[in-house]
Amino acid sequence: MRRYIYLAFLALSIWTCVEPFEPEVGSYDSTLVVDGIFSDGEEPSLVFLSSSFPYSENENIPIQGAQVVIEEQQGGRTTLVESTPGVYQTDPSTFKGEIGKSYRLLVNTPDGNAFESSWEQMKASPPIEDIRYAIEERAPDDPNLQPVPGAQIYLSTKDTENNTRYYRWEFEETYQYSLPHPPAIRAIFGDPPGRGNDEIQYIPLSEWEGAVCWKTEYAQQILIATTENLSQDFVKDFPIYFVSNKTTRLSKRYSMLIKQYAISQSYYKYLEKVEAINETTGSLFDPIPNELFGNIKSVNGKEIPVLGYFGVAGKTATRIFINREELPTDLRMPFRPICINDTIPLSFSRLYSETKFRYRALYDYNYNLIGTPIAYLLTDPICASCAANNATNVKPDFW
Repeated sequence: MRRYIYLAFLALSIWTCVEPFEPEVGSYDSTLVVDGIFSDGEEPSLVFLSSSFPYSENENIPIQGAQVVIEEQQGGRTTLVESTPGVYQTDPSTFKGEIGKSYRLLVNTPDGNAFESSWEQMKASPPIEDIRYAIEERAPDDPNLQPVPGAQIYLSTKDTENNTRYYRWEFEETYQYSLPHPPAIRAIFGDPPGRGNDEIQYIPLSEWEGAVCWKTEYAQQILIATTENLSQDFVKDFPIYFVSNKTTRLSKRYSMLIKQYAISQSYYKYLEKVEAINETTGSLFDPIPNELFGNIKSVNGKEIPVLGYFGVAGKTATRIFINREELPTDLRMPFRPICINDTIPLSFSRLYSETKFRYRALYDYNYNLIGTPIAYLLTDPICASCAANNATNVKPDFW
């Protein structure tokens, strides 16, 4: 895969006019991209397969129907199951990593090509020694705005045997928040809607979804560190994440699950390159993203380039909670999303139009002083439904 970018110099006219510059990009050939890490944890290990994409596009294509195998150097192996398009996972109850053993990835794609990674040995991850948070402020992108307060989460870890040296962290955050307008009524439209066969129902308590949501999000950042040049294998107060008070994360209760991996030096160097590219790209004159060849190659006689890396690493994990009552008084005010509310007449045809075509959510009546409904109250879906915000009203088991 090669990208050719030709730059041209722009000449100023006598009127100092500047003409738009469009860089010419050469032809582009898609190639396999592999991203995965195999561990000794109780959760399934995931391998992502996709096709690379040119600058003119912004979404890769998952590779479906591949045969994906993790092989142990001593002879064991397991075939991964495709759980969602392009995502292949192990079954830890039948096969998971063991410290000290070496593993590699084998991939056969539907177009008949075969690939394999180099062998990597699994190192043990030391326990996470400490996770703490400190109330801090961050400067906003707009210099005219006030600093943003929040909770900065720090991690410390130590390997007394000095064997780890290279670390990677991932985290997932789950937070509880309240809906500003949980629905009390719902519309049942006839066929056709708005022609007399419609009705409004009060939602029975047995079917009411409640006003509390839990949302889980997964980190996209690359979080790595090394103690290679230190006398002790000790990471002190590594900044994991800043939890801003300008979201719903701290409005009720917040939790973070941090996963720590003991990775190889070559995997660390690869992630370091990815991190550098992510930080510098964006301007025309930034470094052009390199082809990030990792530890995977084609093996059936074809010289097919492969991007990505298959990592092998021991894992430890720790979960923390931050309760709103623990925070300083100025951080305790619950943040709620800005809801654009509407009041419309008691018209089924108007209500159908608003909910069907303008994607508004019905949540209640507007009543007069004697309690008679006189209008419908509408809001944004994310203010009336957990599902509209990719959240759930089911409390997690760990909560």
